[in-house]
Amino acid sequence: MRLISYFSGLLALLILAGSVAAARQTVPDGDRVVQAGLDSDYCTVERLVSSGLDDTDQHDSSLNPERISMLNWNIYKGQRDNWATDFKRYSYRHDLVIIQEAHLDDDLKSMLDGEHRHWTLNNAFHYKDRATGVMTAARVKPTRSCGQRTVEPLIRFPKTSLINYYPIDGIKQQLLVANIHGINFTLGVGVYNQQIDKLYEVMKNHQGPIILAGDFNTWSDERMRIVERLARRLSLSSLDYTNHNRTSVFGNALDHVFYRGLDPIEHDTWHVTSSDHNPTRVSFKVKDSFLLYTDFAASEIDENNC
Repeated sequence: MRLISYFSGLLALLILAGSVAAARQTVPDGDRVVQAGLDSDYCTVERLVSSGLDDTDQHDSSLNPERISMLNWNIYKGQRDNWATDFKRYSYRHDLVIIQEAHLDDDLKSMLDGEHRHWTLNNAFHYKDRATGVMTAARVKPTRSCGQRTVEPLIRFPKTSLINYYPIDGIKQQLLVANIHGINFTLGVGVYNQQIDKLYEVMKNHQGPIILAGDFNTWSDERMRIVERLARRLSLSSLDYTNHNRTSVFGNALDHVFYRGLDPIEHDTWHVTSSDHNPTRVSFKVKDSFLLYTDFAASEIDENNC
């Protein structure tokens, strides 16, 4: 039954692909395109859009090392009737909201701006004339951001990743937050492996704490091995999930949260009907080793990558 559902979804996406244009973005009033100047072969600002909030709109200038809370969720472009109610409920008061399939419509913008969130979206394509892609929103402003884009080889939909850096109170190492939507429909894993390798090239020189989260589309063991290899190369740990609410295909979970330099305090995955994925929330504490060691290396942010 899952196999039939998978190929039915593939057929639907192939049909839909003809009606979705990855056109040049029109930025809604109040939002801004992140200015160029940080581009590289690995990570660019070309398709990034951010909130119009300035420094005076934020309540805090840095994250609290004693508790950093985050939500990771593929919101299915907000297509289901009750998505906004659940989004308000589950994103409330989280320091970081990591979203895949964020559709930048008025409802989403209103909810984020209402909580004074600094958000950045890496545009993959337009859906109903609005930018759609991965988005990370936070209660503090990122020091910098960059994004990556990989085109699905079969359906030609782009998938995007987003890398943001956030200051932590009392710690000179910044928190790197990587948000990924893995490509989905491939006959092999070559392009998928390329997407993961591109992400590694941006993250490999970071010396501080890391959160890597998203919809990895790890619906096969081979794909999962590629992601596990990335985690080993970056010395990332995986959450010890206490329930089985994460969305799965062919018995494999699609959504993951990896971390480094942090201790998880609590975490959970809720079952919802407002998306085809279930949201995961995690609260972290920065490891004592980072609290004690605050020397800021010159390579903390690699200008050649992001």
